[in-house]
This record gives sequence, structure tokens and C-alpha cells, in this order.
Amino acid sequence: MNFWNRGGQDGTAPSSGGKDQSLRELKDLFRKLRTEIDEDVRGQVQSLATRTDRSVQDVLDAVHGIDVRLDVVSRNVEAMAQNVGLLLDTLRNQGVREAIDEGRATSNTHHRHLELAKVYDRLVRQDLRQLVRLLCPQQSNEGEADLARRRADVVSKLVVSLFQPLDQPMYLEQEHFVAERRELGLAADTAQSRGLFDSVSRKAAELRDGVACLPFTAHLDFSIDIAALPADHYTAWDQRWADGGHPEFLIAPAYMVGGDRPRNLTKPIVFVTPSVGS
Repeated sequence: MNFWNRGGQDGTAPSSGGKDQSLRELKDLFRKLRTEIDEDVRGQVQSLATRTDRSVQDVLDAVHGIDVRLDVVSRNVEAMAQNVGLLLDTLRNQGVREAIDEGRATSNTHHRHLELAKVYDRLVRQDLRQLVRLLCPQQSNEGEADLARRRADVVSKLVVSLFQPLDQPMYLEQEHFVAERRELGLAADTAQSRGLFDSVSRKAAELRDGVACLPFTAHLDFSIDIAALPADHYTAWDQRWADGGHPEFLIAPAYMVGGDRPRNLTKPIVFVTPSVGS
């Protein structure tokens, strides 16, 4: 249709009123179209926003579900770790006990106990042996067996004084040991004997401090019945009479580690009665 021929039948130009009406109709049409387009766009945007919100919520719900499952898994892993830790502790303790039985050490604590047990054994068999030679000189008309027995008896008393209780620090002053030597009738006038005794008592104090600071301690087994001990379960103080004699008295108890299954880390040292004719 030709809008410009609406004014007359003869093809003359339409009037200005007809043009204004046509323009208004076009404007109305544009506004209508724009309104419809705006409403359509808003509807699509709203629909998209709604779908997006649902998608975001679905994602959030999924993430929350994952968090919940991860929390459950985390608790399960923690519980499993605790169970594994208990199992490892059990196996470790079992290994430690077996290590003690076999003379090995699988932990710092037991390794330290083995070291301290060696120190204790060395102090008794070497340092105290040397000390009593100075403190107990041979008397006139005293035979070798009697001298050995007297010195061994002094060592047994010094072991109690220096190492008992093994798992507690030494609080005694040197004056105590000087008085004890006098009571035992020991020669303590030489600088050599005094210096050696001071050295032994200092080493004994260090040993007891070392035992006391360990997680589980050790003690000296004074309850042992030496008469019931087989020959391979004790150490003879004097090897000259180790064969053929029998244990007469205890000199130094065994170094025993405590716990559920106590174990000796050293053998008890005993004085063996010399056989007839020795």
C-alpha cells in the first residue's frame, strides 16, 4: 500500500493531516515492537537468571555434599591413623622386648639402658676392684682366698652405698662416704685412694642421674637367690675359683630394666667359694 496516495483518487499529494497520522501510527508500531522486544528480552534474561540460580544452587549443594563426605573421610582417616599408631606402638614394644632378650636395642631408651648397664658393670668389675686393692691391703698371715673374700665383701657394701637405689639421683655428700669408709675400717689416708674413690662416686652419681631421667627406669635385683642360679647365669668375681666352686654371696646385683616383662641387662656378680685346696 502506498501511504502517500491516500489523500485523493487523482494521485495528488496527501494532506499534512494524513502524514501526521501515518507518523503517529509508525511511532506507535515502534513503541509496541520495542515493548514486546523489551518484555521478551527481560523474560529471557529472567529465565536465564532463574536457570543460573538453580545451577549455582546445584553447584553449592554439590560442594556442600563433597564437604560433608570429605569430613566423614577425614574422621575415618584420623581414626585409622590412631589405630595404626596403636598397632605400631604394640609392635614396637614387642620389638623392644625381643631386642632386650637378644641383646639388641631398637629404641633410644633401650639403647641408653644398654649403655648404662655396661657402665655399671665396668664400674663394679674394674673401678671398684682397683679401689678395694688400695682400701684393703693384705694383712699379715692373710691367705689369698681370705683376702679375696674380704675385698669382695667390701665391694658388695660399696655397691649398695653407691648404686642403691639405682633409679634415684645421689644426694649423699662426700663426707658420708668418708665416714662409711671409717666404719668399714678401710685405709683412706692416701691421696690415690681418695682421688679414685671420688672418681668412682662421681661416675656412680652420673649413672644414677642417667637412669632416673629415662622414660622407664631400671633397678638392681637384690632379690635374686644366688644358690639357685645355674653357672651360666652369674659372673664369678674371681675367675680363679669360677670352676668347681659355688656362689657364696652376692656382690653386685643384675641391672634390671622394668616394665611388663623385666629383663636383666647384666649378670649378677657373685663371690664363688674357693674349692678345697685352692
